[in-house]
Amino acid sequence: MMTKRLYRTLIITSIIVLTIYYAGNVLMPLIFSGFCAMFVHPLVKRFESIGLPLVASSLIVVLLLVIVVGTIISLFIYEGTGIIQELPMFGVQEVMENPVDAIDKKVAINLESYREHIFSAVASFKEKVIAIIPETIININNAIIFMVSCPIYIFFMLISRSSIRKFYYTSFENKRQHMGNEILNEIEHVYIQYLKGLSYVMMIVATLTSIGLLALGIDYAIFIGILAGLLTLVPYVGVIISAAIPVAIAVLTKDSLWYALGVVGIFAVVQFLEGNFITPKIMGGQVEVNPLMVIVGIVIFGAIGGIVGMILTIPILALLKIIAKYVPGWKPLENLLSV
Repeated sequence: MMTKRLYRTLIITSIIVLTIYYAGNVLMPLIFSGFCAMFVHPLVKRFESIGLPLVASSLIVVLLLVIVVGTIISLFIYEGTGIIQELPMFGVQEVMENPVDAIDKKVAINLESYREHIFSAVASFKEKVIAIIPETIININNAIIFMVSCPIYIFFMLISRSSIRKFYYTSFENKRQHMGNEILNEIEHVYIQYLKGLSYVMMIVATLTSIGLLALGIDYAIFIGILAGLLTLVPYVGVIISAAIPVAIAVLTKDSLWYALGVVGIFAVVQFLEGNFITPKIMGGQVEVNPLMVIVGIVIFGAIGGIVGMILTIPILALLKIIAKYVPGWKPLENLLSV
């Protein structure tokens, strides 16, 4: 009996993974929209409580969401364009044309013997940058489609919530509808608390990072701090991406590599505080997922859905953990995902 359950669980899991992999471009926006709809649902209910109809309440909330996200994206595009326009001032052209002399200015080491290797590495980097341009254009198109489709999905999910709930409950046998209700209530509670807590964590990380970079005299400190806060959404990978930008700016604009090391130190301290004090204090045990499974999930979902897949890693794993808690025979999966 146990063997049959195990085989059935493995088959179902394999089907889910394969479906997500081959239909990732379609499913990822739907999954992302589902989590967003769950997060803004209380706000829709608040508008309904003052007498607005469901459709109007949902439309107002979606428009507010679009305005907020659109404003953030516009600010990042504006700041990013500013950085790109100032690249010549940062000495990027000098590094590309004569990397040995440029690096020699930063470090007291004779790099003449490594001249050929350094030029080869820079040339290889240029080729790789040129090679990824077509892929970048495709990714931009996909991002535009994603940003247009998500608000539409969220709106229809909000106005169709009664139908979705009916479908959900009727998928359970009568004797198991109580279990279905418990699963749904726990999912809603956990995710709303998780997203609220994550918002506070992001603001604190952004503030601490900005203060540290300002103290060090790094250009675009506040912009980079906000970026670091937002990239907290992407576990482990986000901090690497957000740290790489100020490290590069420090190397290009400062006369000593100690500034770059200082940037690394700031990010290390902020991440230590975030992981050991800030997140545990604010979020408690709302979403505790095995770190190893998070890393594996980032690799899998990142391959399927890119940055969106990485952002959804913890919510999806937490969802599986909650379901495994209630479904007979899924106890091994719950244990695997638990801390």
